[in-house]
Amino acid sequence: MSLMIRMRDVHKRFGSHKALDGLCLEVPEGKVFGLIGPNGAGKTTTIRILSGLVRADRGEVSLNGFGLDPPHRIRRLVGALVEQPGLYTKLTLLEYLAFFARLYDLTGSQAEARIRELLELLDLTELGKERLQGFSLGMKQKAALARILLHDPPILLLDEPTSGLDPLITRRVRDFLFAPRERARKTVLVSTHNLDEARRVCDEVAVICRGRIVASGPVGQLGEIPGQACRVTVRLREVHPRLREVLEGTPELCEVEEDAAARTLSYRTPEPERVNPKVVERLVRAGAAIIGVSLERASLEEAYLRLATAEPSSDDPQKG
Repeated sequence: MSLMIRMRDVHKRFGSHKALDGLCLEVPEGKVFGLIGPNGAGKTTTIRILSGLVRADRGEVSLNGFGLDPPHRIRRLVGALVEQPGLYTKLTLLEYLAFFARLYDLTGSQAEARIRELLELLDLTELGKERLQGFSLGMKQKAALARILLHDPPILLLDEPTSGLDPLITRRVRDFLFAPRERARKTVLVSTHNLDEARRVCDEVAVICRGRIVASGPVGQLGEIPGQACRVTVRLREVHPRLREVLEGTPELCEVEEDAAARTLSYRTPEPERVNPKVVERLVRAGAAIIGVSLERASLEEAYLRLATAEPSSDDPQKG
């Protein structure tokens, strides 16, 4: 599978602020890839560099194997929705979309059909002759979405794409952008604060913090990355104090809890496959009658919070 988006050791400063600090990111063809992280982590800067709006200070950036020069070649590959999309507010919505249709060399009939389809999708049909300056924030977001989808680009770069949209339009946009037909032929990088949205639509996610990717992988497996503690629950025939003491005396464990009513002991460990057999052996030696052992991986929210608040490490390799 080829890479559609590739960033290698990318740095970007704005004055004294280090927005990207050696960021590395790879997005395979046909994937919906989520970029999640706190405010100021570098999400928007990443999107703006890939869309050609900002130049990296140094590092390698390519889309579908091409560098970002010349810009016109990249613009035909990409539809980019960024913060403050810069609408031409003196134009009507139809004039605005027709102008961009001409820039993308859409013929008259092609442009009319595509504009009609997008206005219907985004519930904007009745507003075609209205000037953009009178639009609300959500309506402007929908107009910007229509514009980036006009030329049906193979790569979409979406910075908070459903911000400001009402729930009905959010669902309609999500269903359109991430339907099986679209997923099969587009590569999407979506930046979002909304972890529920990331879970719904993304194949893979990356957590960005302080301008670096701190973890990446399939959306359902982010809690399984090395160093993310899992909750292990041991069901016992009977719980007694010396069994909890066994767990509390095991250095690889943390957050040891006892539930006498449920007859369980639980703990967290980042390496359950290595640690659990030793724990079971120690409990049996202490006289435990073990009924079962279950493992609960960290949720996306838990993994995100742990990664986003972790102290930076100078020798932590970036993934992605």
